[in-house]
Amino acid sequence: MLNILLFWSTYFGGIYAAFTRAPVFAFMVYQVVYFYNPPLRWWGDSIPTLSYSFYMVALMVALLALNWKKLKHNKLLEVPQTKWIYLFLILHLIASLYAVLPVRHEIFTTYFLKLVITISIAYKLINTRQDLYLAISGYVFGAWYLSFYTFQIGRNSGDRVEGIGTVDSPDSNGIAATLAPAVVFGIYYLWRSPNWMYRTLSLIILAFLCNALILINSRGAVLGVAVGGMYMMYDLYKSKLKGKYQRATVVGLCLIGLVGLSVVADDTFIERFTSIKEESAGVKEDEETGSSRIVYWGAAYQLALDHPFGTGAYGFNFYSSQYIPANTFVGRQLRSTGGFKSVHSSWFSALAEVGFLGLFALLMIFLSCYLSAKKMKKYFFETNNINDYYLVTAMQGALLAFAVTIGFFRST
Repeated sequence: MLNILLFWSTYFGGIYAAFTRAPVFAFMVYQVVYFYNPPLRWWGDSIPTLSYSFYMVALMVALLALNWKKLKHNKLLEVPQTKWIYLFLILHLIASLYAVLPVRHEIFTTYFLKLVITISIAYKLINTRQDLYLAISGYVFGAWYLSFYTFQIGRNSGDRVEGIGTVDSPDSNGIAATLAPAVVFGIYYLWRSPNWMYRTLSLIILAFLCNALILINSRGAVLGVAVGGMYMMYDLYKSKLKGKYQRATVVGLCLIGLVGLSVVADDTFIERFTSIKEESAGVKEDEETGSSRIVYWGAAYQLALDHPFGTGAYGFNFYSSQYIPANTFVGRQLRSTGGFKSVHSSWFSALAEVGFLGLFALLMIFLSCYLSAKKMKKYFFETNNINDYYLVTAMQGALLAFAVTIGFFRST
């Protein structure tokens, strides 16, 4: 009942706010619906089977049209990020001409095209600083809900949680990647919240998010959170732009993090992470381990040398039995069973699927985001705007967390 109440209240409440307060609320609801994903939830049969995301995108288009005079000044091609995103999409469209799995590639590219259209509309709707705050808050709330749902489900597949995915990311590693950046934003909210009520709420959100990552047991996501979180903590501690008791606050946040980790981390989580030391000794020839990813990445590079423009979506899977060395455990298995293997990295997936130019475009999407954030921080530093300066720092940390996490799984 609680899940259904949350869904309906946010859905219709967001629609009402989109008309009465700001159009960006429609995008907030779209993000939350993405995390709710009713068709895959145990409570989904209790509500009408409708395309809730589609209706919300349609509402976003309508609101953009109704508010065009106010929103038209936010030009899509004035920032480098959108140009690189559009190039990345064009490369996928071109790859349709030679994809080795044309049906799978068409499905993937169609999803990607819909995503690009949606974020382009969202970019137009985010017209002010307050709109950006609301958009980030919508993401964090959606991530919190999914972590809350993960808490309800618990580990249901050995030492992991499965079956909690979203429409485009059914795998638990993909879910961990969507949650990881929210932890960095949670740290920012915990620090910058105006009063103890909001700080307590931020702490609860952080607890659920971290607990979900531990239940999912994604080492890549935890590593991403560590990198993104440390980046933010370092900037908070070393930056010349400081608020009252800022360094002491950093120490306090670190202590809260350590105490929280000791509370939610269980033996399964600790065992999985201590296995990294054993796996770092090298790739084993008698079993598949986490270090086997290095073999897959090398195979993806060799595939790209033979197919410099890529092989289309899931092209590595198609060619995996030919490029993963036969002297490895996985290589022998693939050759004996005729199966396939994923490259287990979005970066190398881009290399294998849309070639060297595609990987370059993907790298430039992230790099242009980081550099734009750096310019914003310079402006906020010069104007002594502490709140916005560290919001951008949190955005950079979240970006780093996501960039690291997707290095260990193939996003779908």
